[in-house]
Amino acid sequence: MRQKRQLSAFGLCAAALAASLGLAAATAARAAEPFLPLPAQARPALDSAQGYRLQRAGPSAYVVIAGIYQAAFVVTRAGVVLIDAPPAMTYALKAAIASVTSRKVAFVILSHDHYDHIGGVTAFPGARLVAHADTAKLLQIYPDPRRPAPSTTFSGEGRTLRIGGETFQLIYPGPSHEAGNIIVYVPRDRLVVMTDELVPGWAPYHGWGDADYIPGYFKAFDSLLKLDFETYVGGHLYRTGTRQDVLDARAYMIDLWSWTKAEAAATPQRPPTEPANAWATQTAWFDAIADRVTARLVEKWSGRLAGVDTFTHGTVIAALVSILTDDPVVPDELLR
Repeated sequence: MRQKRQLSAFGLCAAALAASLGLAAATAARAAEPFLPLPAQARPALDSAQGYRLQRAGPSAYVVIAGIYQAAFVVTRAGVVLIDAPPAMTYALKAAIASVTSRKVAFVILSHDHYDHIGGVTAFPGARLVAHADTAKLLQIYPDPRRPAPSTTFSGEGRTLRIGGETFQLIYPGPSHEAGNIIVYVPRDRLVVMTDELVPGWAPYHGWGDADYIPGYFKAFDSLLKLDFETYVGGHLYRTGTRQDVLDARAYMIDLWSWTKAEAAATPQRPPTEPANAWATQTAWFDAIADRVTARLVEKWSGRLAGVDTFTHGTVIAALVSILTDDPVVPDELLR
């Protein structure tokens, strides 16, 4: 009898162990499920032995790519004009510039106020900082020694700088990713930089990357497409972009925005628990809309844009909140 009880106990333990192993295997299988493979155009190119990649972008302009960050610089008679200074790229920027010229960095144009793109400016002492007035205001709210306030600012829609024989058009299409987020256009090099507005060949970052005003992306894309450029620098990931990348980003946003707005109008809000729990009701409503829009976007854009199966659910919810709160009347011509 005792042996039977022992065998029975052993059997129960074995069953429990098998169930536990089965659950662990299932969990591991779910965790191991791969995301969609990266399209060939979105895969990283090999960095140089120095840990960065230097790309020529015209007679005087260069793009530096290191890890998942990018910045650009232009060599002029008055010194180097650097566009952004990501702290993660300090070594790469210094090494890349030194490999091209002995001239010092005389100017740093700040695309916007975010630390991950301009927090390395103090590595270039003596450089004159240039930014939109809205960027300067944001930097002054909580002064940060790593991001000193610019000495040269401009207001309104744009300003042209002529530095050492080169022309830099600073264009402000209005708030989008951030207030003060500018386009830097170098006509002679056919180079355009607008950081964090789009990542060439990729779907948008989670929730549009803490965007200030999502509807402003429409104006930003159209401002970019008015320019004659060959190289687009977006500030992140593994390659520069082209006009087609901007067109693709714009088309993707039109799909996301239009489909989200249509689903919001067609989907009723139903309390999943007690009727007074407004947050639960909104959560269920947001998820239902985001699930359907995400599925449509993945079906249409997978293979064309990388990461469309990763952050899209959160990006749709961010757009939905913008539709509900910003309540913009986006002209029909922008949605074509």
